[in-house]
Amino acid sequence: MYYRCGLKQARAYMAGRILLAFNVNVDAVKHARQGELDALRLPKELSPLRECAATGEQREVYVSRRTMEFLLENLGYDFLAIGGQCGQAALAASRLGVKSYLHLAERCRAVGELLGEHVLVAGDRGFVSVRELDEECSPAMHFVIELKRGEVHFGNAVPENTRFIASWDPAGEELSIDTTFVELIRGEIGSIPKGMISGFHLAKPERAGRVREVERLIEEWRELNPELFLHLELAQYRSARVLREVRRRLFPIVDSVGFDRAELRQLTGEAQLIPALEEVSAEVERAVLHCSSYALCLSDDYPKQVKAALQFGSLLAAFRAEHGRLPSIAELERFSPPKPCRAGIEARRELMKHRFDKGLVVVPALYVDNPKATVGLGDTFALGFTLVV
Repeated sequence: MYYRCGLKQARAYMAGRILLAFNVNVDAVKHARQGELDALRLPKELSPLRECAATGEQREVYVSRRTMEFLLENLGYDFLAIGGQCGQAALAASRLGVKSYLHLAERCRAVGELLGEHVLVAGDRGFVSVRELDEECSPAMHFVIELKRGEVHFGNAVPENTRFIASWDPAGEELSIDTTFVELIRGEIGSIPKGMISGFHLAKPERAGRVREVERLIEEWRELNPELFLHLELAQYRSARVLREVRRRLFPIVDSVGFDRAELRQLTGEAQLIPALEEVSAEVERAVLHCSSYALCLSDDYPKQVKAALQFGSLLAAFRAEHGRLPSIAELERFSPPKPCRAGIEARRELMKHRFDKGLVVVPALYVDNPKATVGLGDTFALGFTLVV
């Protein structure tokens, strides 16, 4: 079995509890069919959808409530699912039997219905099961348009399976932090070994100063639990100002930072991969790049441990892509994964020719020819990596 070392490492060392903050939403997922998008008179906010279809690169844009209503009414969706980087991670952790302490800006019943057991959220009398949420409110919504490789949209054949995300997220826009969660997590953080933070990418430029609040929280958590491992997962940032604050304040105090190729380009302004990786790896303890063909980590860690974490994240993502759902550990034991991606093997060969200041580990992705799911694969990988590294 490919990447059995990663599964062995997970069985032996996987964390049983994890903190997840700060972004959760509901995804309305639409598998675009040829002709559907061309027939729409797209609002200006959705103009990047054309570029996404032409290049095959994932795009996320912030839209108004009016544009979100336009999509829901005129395009419709195939199903609803939990979304947001921490929402996806909580769902994956729950299937693995890992207890997650999940930050919610709004405790909407609609969110609780989409998450499983082992997910705890802040309640009036302490942390409670997410299934106990009963507030009737409108959760943050992301409209996810799935684009299939080879299908034609706006006169172009889509070069790679990809997605376009239109986000309406008032809490994310304000970078809202729930004070009840902040108070309650103080009593739990001492026994939580891992954490994954994200959700700053939709914040408005004028809310950049709120990143300082996150910095203070992390410093407090570190005082209460010096052994806490924190992974920061990036995204495509709406505001360069917010991204600069995240880079300045959070990069030095987290244990690892994850990103894809587009996010790396936005972060560094560098089109060439090697110089961009060198720049980021000089600023963080661990730099983790994940894309459709491979994942890599630049760090000073023991290479075998890093390789196992990358493999486990890749296994989780491959299972989800192939089966359209998240696995338990028992299902991963029985999983017969596909072969490593040929493009990933070639990329590893080329990357290993370069001498970085930190140790480089590259793991080819497991290639799924006709994936049943593509939403959340990067977040699933990040969760797996964080639990095991």
